[in-house]
Amino acid sequence: MKCSEESTSRNFQEWWTFKYGMIFKNNKALCVLCSESVVCRTSSVKRHFETIHKTLLTKSADELKCFISRALSNKDAQSDKLIKFVKKSDNLVSASFDVAKSIAIRGKPFSDGDFIKMSWLDCADNLFQDFDNKDAIIQRIKDLSISRNTIKERILSMNSNIENQLIHDLNQRSFFSICIDESTDITSSARLSIISRFCINDEVREELIKLASIPAKTTGENICEVVVNVLEDIGLNLSKIISVTTDGAPCMIGKDRGFVNLFSKKIGHPLIGFHCIIHQEALCAKDGLLQYENILKLVTKIVNFINARALNKRQFSLLLEEVNSIHKGLVMYNNVRWLSRGNLLERFVECLHEIRLFLSENQKNYTELTDINWLCNLMFFTDFCLYLNELNLKLQENHKIKYFQHLNKFLSEIEINETPKLDENIKKCLSIIKETIQQFNNRFIDFKKFECNIKFLKCPDTCNFDELDLHYFEWMNIDTFEFELIDLQSCNTWKQKFIDLRQLIEEIEINRLQANAVKNADNEILKV
Repeated sequence: MKCSEESTSRNFQEWWTFKYGMIFKNNKALCVLCSESVVCRTSSVKRHFETIHKTLLTKSADELKCFISRALSNKDAQSDKLIKFVKKSDNLVSASFDVAKSIAIRGKPFSDGDFIKMSWLDCADNLFQDFDNKDAIIQRIKDLSISRNTIKERILSMNSNIENQLIHDLNQRSFFSICIDESTDITSSARLSIISRFCINDEVREELIKLASIPAKTTGENICEVVVNVLEDIGLNLSKIISVTTDGAPCMIGKDRGFVNLFSKKIGHPLIGFHCIIHQEALCAKDGLLQYENILKLVTKIVNFINARALNKRQFSLLLEEVNSIHKGLVMYNNVRWLSRGNLLERFVECLHEIRLFLSENQKNYTELTDINWLCNLMFFTDFCLYLNELNLKLQENHKIKYFQHLNKFLSEIEINETPKLDENIKKCLSIIKETIQQFNNRFIDFKKFECNIKFLKCPDTCNFDELDLHYFEWMNIDTFEFELIDLQSCNTWKQKFIDLRQLIEEIEINRLQANAVKNADNEILKV
């Protein structure tokens, strides 16, 4: 009987509220008169009231009830006011973060926050004229803090938060890869980009870890020291790194003192090293067409003559308007951005007639612009650069030029008796195609070496275990890998899953070529 009474007394009793001014909060009885908490027991509640609020004992029952009711009303009003204030404050803080994010993404000055606020206030009166709460909206804009210092703090906070999320994600992964890119910024300082690639559930992610500065020298030892220090400073486990992609420079892939070799020794296991695909394509594009550099120099010289002078540029634009050209001017060439070469040549060829006319009016004589052989080389050079720009390897060594639209059009327009003069040029073009294809084959040897391993990702149901190169994975726990592969290949359910996967990847690639892709092939592989 005593146990039952004790259990009941430990529950909050509703009558405590109007007799002792107690409410239930956080599993305790809270006094609305002094905001002190006591355990939920009648004796404790009564003792608190008679000790702390003994002056109220002289009041009659009705007076005490009225006094406690007013205290309860004030308590509720304070709580509502506090909730509203906190909600309002949270909304203002969230809004200031939104403004800071918008400024950071667009690379605008931090001081633009004040300008944005002034713009909102200037238009708010008219914009919200038909709103019943117009004054409240304008007041909320006035309360929004987006000064220069606030924007700076918000951006730093977001940066810190993103870094913490990335570090957490990387530390949660069993393995991840990194990409290292060494370059020079506009201040001639050596900078090193460290980029991570990892998987979270069914998604492949690529995130920048750090843009670090390099000391005076950029040797393999210096780069390795910088990378190790950066990754260790942010608390990453280096042993989880499985592969490294670089730009292929000697300081990166040198046999003894290259970064990849030194970094591999540092982390204690072999690394899969790759040479960046886009960088290799850029090298193929540059090396394969060196004999056409004289064409590029002359085209660049003519374009600079027209574009570099304001008067010439205006006059040439007017000329294009007079002939109803779809173009407004020429494209400049940037040696650093090699993709601009194809764009420069394409625009030059499409405006060739207007360029000849303009140069003639300005008494500039370039005999190359009327030379059949030079023009043939120009057309081929243009088409070839455009194909390299699009990373399209449709070029076939079949002595046909149907894929070279500018060259094909040019040959169709010249006179028949001029054609024999171009035979040598056509042979030269075909030899360049052959040499470039050979360069692609030589430069992409790294991927051929891992061809079976890469194929395994999509075709584990048909791969032969003996053909896999597991040298780089021996440090992992792969003792049972062969038996697991046998189990997979003997299961019709799993075999069908990968058959369906390959069909899906084919559809994704077709959609990607048609510029309407909605799925990522890597992510689909991860799902299976």
